[in-house]
Amino acid sequence: MSRILVFAGTTEGRRIAEKISLAGQKALVCVATEYGTQAMPDLDGVEVHQGRMTETQMERLMEQEDFVCVVDATHPYATVVSENIKAAAESTLLTYIRLKRNVEPKSDFSNPGVHYFDDNESCAIALEGTRGNILLTTGSKELAVYMRRGSLKDRVVARILPGVESLKICEGLGLTGRDIIAMQGPFSKDMNLAQIRDYKISVLVTKMSGHAGGFFEKALAADEAGISLFVVGSPDYSEGMRFDEVCSRLTQLTGVRIGRDRQFEVSVIGCGMGSEGYLTTDARIAIDEAQYIFGSRRMVETFGTSKQSFPFYKPVDIIQYLDRLSSSLADDTIKAAVLYSGDAGFYSGAADLIPALYDWRAEQKGRGTVVYIKQIPGVSAVSALASLLGIPYEDSKILSMHGVEQNDESDMTVVTAVRNNKKIFMLLSKPADMIHYGEVLHTAGLSKVQLTMSLDMGTPDGRIYSMTAEETAGCDPENMPEGLGTLYIQNDDPLNTSGFALKDTDFIRREGVPMTKEEIRYVILGKLGMKKGEVLYDVGSGTGSIAVAAAGISDSIHVYAIDDDDEAVEAIKENKEKYGRDNLTVSKSSAPDNFDLLPKPDAAFIGGSKGRMREIIRGLRDKNRAVRVVASAVTIETLSEIMEIMAEIPNSSVDIIQMNIARTETIEKYHVIKAHNPIFIACIAFQ
Repeated sequence: MSRILVFAGTTEGRRIAEKISLAGQKALVCVATEYGTQAMPDLDGVEVHQGRMTETQMERLMEQEDFVCVVDATHPYATVVSENIKAAAESTLLTYIRLKRNVEPKSDFSNPGVHYFDDNESCAIALEGTRGNILLTTGSKELAVYMRRGSLKDRVVARILPGVESLKICEGLGLTGRDIIAMQGPFSKDMNLAQIRDYKISVLVTKMSGHAGGFFEKALAADEAGISLFVVGSPDYSEGMRFDEVCSRLTQLTGVRIGRDRQFEVSVIGCGMGSEGYLTTDARIAIDEAQYIFGSRRMVETFGTSKQSFPFYKPVDIIQYLDRLSSSLADDTIKAAVLYSGDAGFYSGAADLIPALYDWRAEQKGRGTVVYIKQIPGVSAVSALASLLGIPYEDSKILSMHGVEQNDESDMTVVTAVRNNKKIFMLLSKPADMIHYGEVLHTAGLSKVQLTMSLDMGTPDGRIYSMTAEETAGCDPENMPEGLGTLYIQNDDPLNTSGFALKDTDFIRREGVPMTKEEIRYVILGKLGMKKGEVLYDVGSGTGSIAVAAAGISDSIHVYAIDDDDEAVEAIKENKEKYGRDNLTVSKSSAPDNFDLLPKPDAAFIGGSKGRMREIIRGLRDKNRAVRVVASAVTIETLSEIMEIMAEIPNSSVDIIQMNIARTETIEKYHVIKAHNPIFIACIAFQ
């Protein structure tokens, strides 16, 4: 069996050797130093050669046996070594493969505390203009550049590999004892942070060394510590291959499967109220098993302190970093956890992340990576507050005003919800919102409703505030504390506003303005079949009974009440105000002249046409071929006109219903049945 020749100088070099060994393939791994030999585990079929080589020596080695190929896994800054390996391979006609370390672009860290330099020399010059201790993590070979500048000598703490050669270089430059941190990396953010604080570091110097070199962890630690980060830029080696691509290429050359399909396990976790007590057992296990933690700074600081944690919560940032991990790591199974407060399925940023993860999973499948996505529920702020107050919340109205701009529209959303419901739970952006919305409700005539807010539930600082809307008028929002607030509002006298619950006597009437009667209204609403989010035109709205009732079916339905009669328009407005129908728009105009100004309808009711039935029906069809139309007629002539119009329109249908309503009336001691005029209801559909 021919061997694979590997020049290793990085963590990836060791990992590629491990993959070759696991596949039963043989390899000769070349390292430059004793430390490189020590870092290489004892692997079956893998021989380690120690010592630096010139280009000529490399050629001789490549000519000694029939290697399958040569893999260059040396450090990205060892440019001379890479050039020699590549030249030797070309001279001996040996296939050359460059293993590319995943290096993040400079744009990932562009805040004012981060400074970039093309080389160590320019970085050292810039350091002379700084104050305080410097943590150098660029490697022992670069120390001389910094130490020959007198003003830096007494400020440098060098973090190097724990090898004899590295220690000798430090000693030769005058670094001893506490000036040296000899440890094997990469290091977690917390380990970097501990060293920064222990050594009172003001500037951290690093190479743009990518994920395997711990660049992100160093950058995050520097950011959290509030110190400067000096970055020596990486050389460009864009022709190299990612780790997974190298494994695929070696598989092609050897015929042996090198590198098993990688598995990615991503858990999207609801962490409850932000304390351990609200964390479910499943969530705790997933966090403990995860190698990488993502989430807001508060989440990762609370639950991910012992992990490689990153304060990313936007889907694009999380996906980009997961992609880097997939490209650069050799681990067969990678576990990551994304943390959200409350329940990840309840008004959570996870709603945007989950679809993005599924798209990413499809992309990874083509790269030989299997991605498992798991969503773990948590205790939501609403369920926690309801439990605290002893209130069942299955019949409550729930609103999220978190991140919503406070304006007339959002204020009216809250007023409508409170006016029409007994129990309302609201997620707030900040505690001061309680005062704002209390004042809004007080102004809207809902002064007696009770507002109860929980602040920082699940923490030792948790508090409860309670007052009426009227009482909030004397409060200063600036005096409210900071924190995370959830609001419960109780209205003991809500309006009975369900569309099917309104009686004829519930409507404000005006003389001479017609109204669709109660029993007829029920049938028309049923035939319209309104669904959440739909748009309804009520043409010839009259008193507005259909419009008001339809708007009461769901807040997400939007109704346009159209009438050109002044008295009718006023009646509609009065009934809209009485029942708080903010999803009803009154249009004083003659249909279909105003159709172009309105959004596309899903359904329309024609209660009056002013002799323009043909224009109205055709206008509705032009707006939406799938519109559902219901028209009422009390005369044979109107019904005949509808039938004629439908006969003119191809691929259309009409279903006619005749209704006769009779009610009991009391005359002295007798109850008699009094019949009302019959009515025709036409249900129109287009294809």
